[in-house]
Amino acid sequence: MKMTDASPTLGVVVQDTDVRAPFTADEVDALRDALDSRHLLVFRDQSLTPEEQLTFVARFGPLCAERQLWSYVSNSRPDGIVRDGALRFHSDFAFAREAVLAISLYSVEVPQSGAPTIFANAVRAAAILPQALRDRVEHATVRNIYDFHWPDDQRIREHQMRPGMPFHDHPLLGRHPRTGATVVQANEMHTDRVLDVEPDESESLLDAIYAVLYADENRYVHDWRVGDLVLWDNIALHHGRPAFERTEARTLQRVALGNYTPTELVPNLAQLLGR
Repeated sequence: MKMTDASPTLGVVVQDTDVRAPFTADEVDALRDALDSRHLLVFRDQSLTPEEQLTFVARFGPLCAERQLWSYVSNSRPDGIVRDGALRFHSDFAFAREAVLAISLYSVEVPQSGAPTIFANAVRAAAILPQALRDRVEHATVRNIYDFHWPDDQRIREHQMRPGMPFHDHPLLGRHPRTGATVVQANEMHTDRVLDVEPDESESLLDAIYAVLYADENRYVHDWRVGDLVLWDNIALHHGRPAFERTEARTLQRVALGNYTPTELVPNLAQLLGR
């Protein structure tokens, strides 16, 4: 099993591997180590049922039943979620007390004009913050928020949220629950502000953090091909996407890992989604 770097910043491409085939214990350990150190695994030219994707992904942690154990990020299926439009950088459920641990997407349909997913390394960003900036945010706390009816390509502020929408306060520089690495827990989709500082200072701090976190050299752009399977650490990495042509089909089969289901993290979720 050969691995090559997907980019200088993050990710590995696992060469010539059919994830449906049996793995040795050493191979599984090598993949887990790569996920911890490089945060993203890419497998090309796969052919997977949802059940086969579940079997592979379950090697890396507890499966998380979102709507069910798999779903579809799709603009062509009637049950598709996150159907179209751009997504600002985020980690899924960073607005809850615990984010999703990892996400796997398997590409079924890809627009000819392209519809990449872009990843930013929140572990590397924390490690390379300029010392003066690190000193200012070492003990800072951010409030992460979300409104399930707000466009995902626009920043929302807490005063704009509908009643009952979720929020949670996190250390701006937190600890990865598995590896212990320091990780940036502010993101451009969910973070309303840095707490206990003036609004102008909060905006200045977030701008400075994002300048490091979302810099081109801290990113990996994954240009999807049909048959791609990608698994990434949702806490170590933030992800987003540009807008794409709505008339072209895009379908990615999704499996998530996590300790809690969405309704355990947001008990009034059904009510909020129904508004």
